[in-house]
Amino acid sequence: MIIINADNKVNITQVEQEHLAYFKQTLEDELDHYMTSAKSPYKKVYSYLKDHIDDILIGQPNALKGIIEHVTTQLKLALGKKSKTPTLDKNLRAIFNYKSKFVGSYPPKKWGAYQFVTMLNVKVCPYCNRQYIFTICEESGKTRGKLDHFYDKATYPYLALSMYNLIPCCSICNSDLKGSEAFTIDTHLNPYIEDFGGLFKFSVAMKSGDELRPGDTSGIDYLLGVGDEFDIVIKDSCLDLQLKQRVENNLEIFKLRELYNMHKDYVVDLIKKRVIYSDTQIDELFKKYGGKLFSSREDVIATIISNYATDQNLDKRVLSKLAKDISDELNLNLV
Repeated sequence: MIIINADNKVNITQVEQEHLAYFKQTLEDELDHYMTSAKSPYKKVYSYLKDHIDDILIGQPNALKGIIEHVTTQLKLALGKKSKTPTLDKNLRAIFNYKSKFVGSYPPKKWGAYQFVTMLNVKVCPYCNRQYIFTICEESGKTRGKLDHFYDKATYPYLALSMYNLIPCCSICNSDLKGSEAFTIDTHLNPYIEDFGGLFKFSVAMKSGDELRPGDTSGIDYLLGVGDEFDIVIKDSCLDLQLKQRVENNLEIFKLRELYNMHKDYVVDLIKKRVIYSDTQIDELFKKYGGKLFSSREDVIATIISNYATDQNLDKRVLSKLAKDISDELNLNLV
């Protein structure tokens, strides 16, 4: 999994301001309406949500966790399937209605799903890093990444419009795999704030038990195939057991081990390129074309592997995390 806006080129504060400005007054007015109803037995709920509307709309994942804890422990509410308050459920779904207030239709409103994902500029699914999620919004046709509710909107209807609860992602991760699975920041990674990073890396594990020897041209007959002689695995150097479990939960729910082992041909190509391009040849290419085609040695390597090779660029192309990790394992050094 990769982090959203890794290179900090998107002004997240500006996205927050747009999101808050569009929704705040409308939601406050609707909460006021229900709160001032003489027969409402849930005035404390509406009042709390109104008082914390900024955090609900643009609070980061930890802030959303605090709101959930207050609603469930202090206000003693269980919504969704466990709900004993159907009227409250219905009202909250009406107030924080994701479909009517955010998804919208063409032509787009001042602010909605298309403007949101366009401004975030997320090009690749952060959950899997396997699918592009480009945005097009034209009268003749439109497409965008899905918006997954990290905290599912059935259980937490008051977070249905929360910015940091909306994860731009591919339909496979959103609909086919995650669905309404229960996620929290204590059980899974939220790509707005964290990723697999350097502690969890893709690696080649030879089925024979042999070590992969970068640049060694002996015994590489398997390169003529598509990688049946090895598995793509996740190696970790993490000492935090809770983090390890959270990563494992992401790997399991999004079937990343299984899906990435369908990209063995991609890894075979990387190994072939490492055999072809020695460190000396990479240096010679940079010396010859530096300042013309390449601004750095990193650019040479990115061209060779046809992908980005640094953490801050992993959100720009599919399979970039795989490419970087395997390139590191093959000693395609950046310095």
